[in-house]
This record gives sequence, C-alpha cells and structure tokens, in this order.
Amino acid sequence: MATAGLPSPPLSKGEQTRQDILQAAIVRFGRDGFRGTSVADIARDANVSGTAAYAYFNNKKALFLAALDEDAAAAISEGMAIVFDESVDHRWRDGLLFSLVGSVSRHPLARRVLANHEPDVLDRVVDLPALAELRKAVAARLSVEQSEGTVRPDIDAAVVGAGLVSIILSLLMTMTQLGEHAPEDQATDVLAVFEAALTIR
Repeated sequence: MATAGLPSPPLSKGEQTRQDILQAAIVRFGRDGFRGTSVADIARDANVSGTAAYAYFNNKKALFLAALDEDAAAAISEGMAIVFDESVDHRWRDGLLFSLVGSVSRHPLARRVLANHEPDVLDRVVDLPALAELRKAVAARLSVEQSEGTVRPDIDAAVVGAGLVSIILSLLMTMTQLGEHAPEDQATDVLAVFEAALTIR
C-alpha cells in the first residue's frame, strides 16, 4: 500500500501481466462485445500466451466482469475526486455529474454496458464496487454540509446520497442509450432537482 504523497510501488510481474490482460480486455470487449471477443484475442492483444489469462481469471465471463469493474472504477474515480475536493462548494454536485457524463465517453466497456449492448450483465452495473464507494463518498459529503448548515438537516445523508448516485446512474444510462438524441439540458434539469431538494432556503 502506497504512503500518501509517495508513488505506488512497482507491480510484480504477475500483477503487471494481470493488468495488461485487463486493459486489453477493456479495449476488446468495449469494441467487439462479449460474444465477439475470445480470450485468445485478448491474450494476443496483451502479448501473453493464449492460456495465460486463465491463470488470473477462471473463464471468459469472469474476465469480462473484472474488466467491467476496472473500466467503471476508472470512470467513477474522476467524479470521486470532485466529491472529496474540499475547495469546491456545493458545485461539487455539478462537477460530479458532468465529470461522469464526460468520463463515460473515454471508457469503452463501461459505455457499452450502459448503452445496453450487453443486456446479460446490465444488472451488474448497480453492484459495481466503485459505485458503492461513490455512494459512501457522496453521503459523507452531504453529512459534512449538514454540519455546516448548507444542506437540509432533516434528510438521511446515506439514503439521499445513494439516491443521488442512482439518479446520476439512470441519467448516464439514458444519455448513453439515446446518444446524439439525448436532450441537451437533461443534466442541468437533474441538477436543479438536486438543489431544490437539498439546499436550505
């Protein structure tokens, strides 16, 4: 585990190989989908032997889910940084929403699943470990704002925080599936609801 402010220690050879396989899987699955991708394709892209992936992942489905978790976590981490940024006032909610909307376009597998091109694993999205961490972070930020007197004290920060993340996730799915047909002001409308529901008047 890295100490704050210091670089992470280098990965072991096995950890690096696993990471190379995951990154190749994100690109391949994101582009060609679960059915259109073989483990051999991914191994070739990662410059490892055809059977190397099975040393780290039991089967193709396990590799797909691990790749999805990795890609989604990378996308969500961009928003998480804003939630933890104490220099940003209540606008962190705007930053969280717009950063996640933007980051999805840079994460091919997360985008593919949100667009419902992999319906067999769509239910996995709500159980992503990174989303659980985001719910906790949002709840903690709301709790701090309650203590500062900027967010209504009569709400349950954990429940509302989870609700905010669920709404954002639904918005991401809608915007990803509609693509260029998504209403341009949809995100702004959602933010207006957040402000009306949370802010002390």
